[in-house]
Amino acid sequence: MHVAVVDDQESSLAGFSQILRRIADVEPICFKKASDALHWVGGVDPAFVVVNNTLADIPGVDFIRRMRLVDGRAGTPVIFTAGKSDRDLRRSVFDLDVHAFLEKPINPSEFLVHAMHIVDARRERADMQARLKEAGSRSASPALLASGGSDAAALIDAMLDVAVLHDPTIVAHHDLSSQIAMALARELKLTDDELETLRLASRIYDIGKAEIPQRILESRNPATQADRVSIERHAEAGARLLAGRDDAVLRAASVIAQTHHERYDGTGYPRKLRGSSIPILGRIVAVSDTMSALVRARGDRPALTLAQAIEFADKGSGTLFDPGVVSAIRGNLNEVSRVVHETAARSAQAS
Repeated sequence: MHVAVVDDQESSLAGFSQILRRIADVEPICFKKASDALHWVGGVDPAFVVVNNTLADIPGVDFIRRMRLVDGRAGTPVIFTAGKSDRDLRRSVFDLDVHAFLEKPINPSEFLVHAMHIVDARRERADMQARLKEAGSRSASPALLASGGSDAAALIDAMLDVAVLHDPTIVAHHDLSSQIAMALARELKLTDDELETLRLASRIYDIGKAEIPQRILESRNPATQADRVSIERHAEAGARLLAGRDDAVLRAASVIAQTHHERYDGTGYPRKLRGSSIPILGRIVAVSDTMSALVRARGDRPALTLAQAIEFADKGSGTLFDPGVVSAIRGNLNEVSRVVHETAARSAQAS
């Protein structure tokens, strides 16, 4: 696990390196020039970067701005250091979503705590990814398939068993979103085969959330810009986890994972698809995913009523959501209302 240390003083580089080598499997890579460090991060994904305000060529703040423009480095954690800071510098740095701002002389224990926090979060994500891949491999074993389950169903069950350890809400969220998606799809006259594919695929589309650190999932505060980058990665991460299998359900799940946060007006993520270029299953789950999230309480807000969730969808029609899919809510309102209220009743009984 590499960490870039960018500082204009040999003594600082040596001091940071000595502390970082106390963390298992961490290797510091030192730079005096920002230009050299920028070239390096263009080809290596560091666990995090330690950067000082004064460098041999450009200020540390400018280094961070340029690094954020490098593909894949917009969310790289940064520990920023400075000799003597003022309010304007702090504001500029925190506007760039640094992980920590430390004034020199650095307190080694404080620096080590911040470094360990970042490293532990990265290890957690890597461990979850490994467990998900292992679950996928086990689900496709000949013995399991011979017992009567399909490759897709077995993989979905195995991956959800692992994912729930990271995010205990994922199964309930998928379950409600899937039921709403089915109600909308019936109103939109999808074929029986398409409905069955959607029923299974919509159980797993948010699996990429396993890459989001738990501190973000459990936070009661609004996401920072850096946190938002981590959150938005889950769409592509889920698509990668589900891709590459010769199964219609898993291919559909991968497509939904990648496209359920695209917006009808082209301002969504990860690919900024627009209108009908977004696959129909992605357009349906974009609405069902949002409604499922809104009518269920989260750490940062209470649950909305179904009427409030529908009002939100109506306001987003043509911008966030496909107008045809939004219209399907009212077209099959009885079924939508039934699944939402039955889910709410089960949650109340469980609590």
